[in-house]
Amino acid sequence: MPLTPIATAVPETAVRQVAQVAVDARVGSHSGLFDYAVPHELIGLIEVGHRVRVPFGKRSVTGFVYALDQAPAVLELKPIEAMIDAEPVLPAVLVELAGFVASHYLVPLDEVIRAVVPPRVRAVVRRTVKRRRQSRILQKANAVTVSAAIVLEPAQLAARERISVAIARQESEVFLLHGVTGSGKTEVYLALLDEVLAAGGQALVLVPEIALTPQTVGRFAARFPGRLAVLHSGLTEAERAAEWWRIRRGEADIVIGPRTAVFAPLPRLRLILIDEEESSAFKQERMPRYHAPTVARWLARRTRSVLVFGSATPSVATYSAALSDREHLLELPHRAQGRPLPPVTVVDMRAELAAQQFSPLSRELQAAIGGSLERQEQSILFLNRRGLATFVLCRDCGAVRECPHCSVALVYHASLNRLQCHYCGSQEPMPRRCPPCGSRYIKSFGIGTERVEHEVRALFPSARVLRLDRDVMKTADAADLVFERMVSGEADVLVGTQVVAKGLDLPRVTTVGVVNADTGLHFPDYRSSERTFSLLTQVAGRAGRGTRASQVFIQTYTPEHPAIRHARYHDYRGFYREELEVRRTYRFPPFGELIVATYGHRDEARAELEAKTATEHLRATIALLKLGDIEVLGPSPAFVYRLKDEFRFEVTLKGTDLHRAADGLPRGRGWSLDVDPM
Repeated sequence: MPLTPIATAVPETAVRQVAQVAVDARVGSHSGLFDYAVPHELIGLIEVGHRVRVPFGKRSVTGFVYALDQAPAVLELKPIEAMIDAEPVLPAVLVELAGFVASHYLVPLDEVIRAVVPPRVRAVVRRTVKRRRQSRILQKANAVTVSAAIVLEPAQLAARERISVAIARQESEVFLLHGVTGSGKTEVYLALLDEVLAAGGQALVLVPEIALTPQTVGRFAARFPGRLAVLHSGLTEAERAAEWWRIRRGEADIVIGPRTAVFAPLPRLRLILIDEEESSAFKQERMPRYHAPTVARWLARRTRSVLVFGSATPSVATYSAALSDREHLLELPHRAQGRPLPPVTVVDMRAELAAQQFSPLSRELQAAIGGSLERQEQSILFLNRRGLATFVLCRDCGAVRECPHCSVALVYHASLNRLQCHYCGSQEPMPRRCPPCGSRYIKSFGIGTERVEHEVRALFPSARVLRLDRDVMKTADAADLVFERMVSGEADVLVGTQVVAKGLDLPRVTTVGVVNADTGLHFPDYRSSERTFSLLTQVAGRAGRGTRASQVFIQTYTPEHPAIRHARYHDYRGFYREELEVRRTYRFPPFGELIVATYGHRDEARAELEAKTATEHLRATIALLKLGDIEVLGPSPAFVYRLKDEFRFEVTLKGTDLHRAADGLPRGRGWSLDVDPM
């Protein structure tokens, strides 16, 4: 909060040391910072990053020192009560990083600190934490098996050598390693890690999906036994705190994890690797809504580290930056060991309907699965929607069963024999009669992964079928156990959502089927085409990892869509060129920026009025500042209009350098801001 002078006779030249503290109190202030006087006995001892106890209202709370400054002694400030630790808990670079995140994403610093520091580290003074058990992922990280030495192929070697030059010079450079699925990007990562660790440096490895972390950990632990730490939400709080302290003390050389691992307190960071950088899983959906690759760019510049993005389907914005020489583009155009990319067949499901074929699996896909079973090979079926059916409808009155708290259809789950909301989690029994009209003609429609699993079991009774989606992943180890069964050959068919689309190396998989490629194509989201193309290309890449011939089937009702046309030929550049022109026309990233402000309230009329008032104020601010190149769109109902009993309206800023208008953005109770939404 601002320093406020008071009338006093103290000479103007008298000054005192003042600390800006991010208090752990969830007070809802814009900055999250409060000023405290540093007691005389702590001057010279207290540093940025120290954890302190401070008075806050009628209570004492903990906080972290964000900055130290001098201020006139005439200012009436409460003093810091105590310095909790002898040394700063947060290294200075993490304090600066938290400041960047707070500034860029327009969130209070105390909210960022909560994301940076695990709960047990914020609350527990002692650095030793007793563990009651050890998660499977930590067991993998501590494994002692050692893999064979890596032999790189010419394209891999060229990429490694180019990146190695920047690492040796300790230059902060950004590389995009664009390699088709199966091209050996991981082998390049391992070779780079070898060099960094040999020179006494440390590295950070980010993966998009929590479910993929065990696979990555197992492979990296075999190469670097005993040198890994894992930051992962599947760990217990005690395990996360213990891993955090290991990293803080410099006892681990490689940190692996999903997006939150970008805040790992590595003291000798030299290399950041981000696999599948285009994934929306790298964007935090709750406050603070940060994007891990964006945060990693700042971190790499600050620590003079090399940042490597790896992907078969990089985001349009990242690929555009690489082509414009702002970042370096390295290509792996072929699969390792000369293996071909699998052929892709696009199945027009309109023809299936015309032929009175109503199964969610087309005749071609059924035949391919049957052939793989006969040859004792494996299949993966991908559908980015879980549940047995996507909605329940009365065929008499047309009513769809909706969540009583959210404006979305309830999804039928046969295993529960209940309808469930995928946003708030509320449930209700499957009705026998339509509640509005009493009709018996109420039925579930659409398909989810559970329905596909039932269909496979019915068509192939002897097949061993596994399903992997959020309903199955009830524990941190569930996905890993499923993958292990596939690797060991204990299963024939894996049905799953996007968890099965990326990062899996299963040599026995020879048939891959995308059950409905249209699921995400028509969302009101400028990235819907990019997401669909990426998922289709990535899931197709799960086939042909071994030596046997493989095939991919994409089932769709819109075979002419650019995302599907280009995915058929693994043609990233063709898709990129077409998508870039669409983005240019509508000034979407990389040609513009977006900030979305959302207001929610239980009173619908009040929500709409508040959104309209905020929009008028924002337009007036932009006019006053003469920022005519910035558009204000809305207010409009959010995609999920009612969520957890709150009606939601959105106001969108669109243009370049949007932070110029940050002061006009609405803040306070009921409002949330999403900078660079994904």
